[in-house]
Amino acid sequence: MVKLTIDMLLKQVLPRVLKAAVWGSVTFLVIYYLPMMLYPQQLLPVDYSTPLIHFAIISVFFTVVGQLLSGTIIGCGFGVARALVIIVYFFTISEGGVFSLTLPDTEVVIHLSVDMGTILLMIVSVNLFDIARNLLEAINILTQKAANIHSP
Repeated sequence: MVKLTIDMLLKQVLPRVLKAAVWGSVTFLVIYYLPMMLYPQQLLPVDYSTPLIHFAIISVFFTVVGQLLSGTIIGCGFGVARALVIIVYFFTISEGGVFSLTLPDTEVVIHLSVDMGTILLMIVSVNLFDIARNLLEAINILTQKAANIHSP
């Protein structure tokens, strides 16, 4: 059984928590705050802040959990979960890869549809590679643990 000592807290837990906090903050700044500063909401005809804050919350959560649990089987499981959540999120937000927008003009209403299937396919492909990487990392961790158990 693992005993929680002050020495263990200072050497193992505290650096992970600090690293997770820093990476979570940087992730939020890059994913949410920077785009909001670059593209003010008044300039674009669509509300992009709501999907952006949802994506930022997802990204920060998985970044913090990934940093806290790095090098463990559970961390690899959260890596796979992150990739699956991102795939589902982008399918949901893009409605299967087709963005539709209705712009009311003075006398004419403009309906704009853009097929983003290729970009969605790239996002899915990158996340499938991330799933494979996490599964291989989990196999590597289990192999190292098995080798340590059976070594004299």
